[in-house]
Amino acid sequence: MVNHNKQMTDKTKKAQVVVAAIDPERQSFLFLLLQTNKKRGEFWQNITGKVEKDETYEEGALREAIEETGLEVEMLVDMIELGVQFDFIDQWKRKVHEKTFLIIVEKKFDIKIDSSEHEDFKWVELEKIHDGIVKHPSNYETLLKAQHLLKHWGV
Repeated sequence: MVNHNKQMTDKTKKAQVVVAAIDPERQSFLFLLLQTNKKRGEFWQNITGKVEKDETYEEGALREAIEETGLEVEMLVDMIELGVQFDFIDQWKRKVHEKTFLIIVEKKFDIKIDSSEHEDFKWVELEKIHDGIVKHPSNYETLLKAQHLLKHWGV
């Protein structure tokens, strides 16, 4: 018999976060993408990060969004678990279980990136999300889920 609880505890917990800003002029949304620095490969991605042992996935997702962008909690309109999950082996050969979240903020804000991880950012219109805009298929799948949800959410 397989102990599924044991399998989950053996995995590193990660959170992936899509940040969407309300764009009132276009009555739509803008997605935030971060570009990793040279040391990390210079590719575009959503916010990702490890969930600490004492955190829930949601708490880790919010903390990572704050650390990687300078997001302030007062800016939040909503935070939604997207229900998309991934299991994979990371670059350090660890088994990882990743849950995905969407954070909606009231408007674009000044991003304060951590140069030890990222070197650039951009806001992308909801309608301009396409295959290849991010490196990892899991990031694209998460963006598509957020895009689909927001198209029906309305501004």
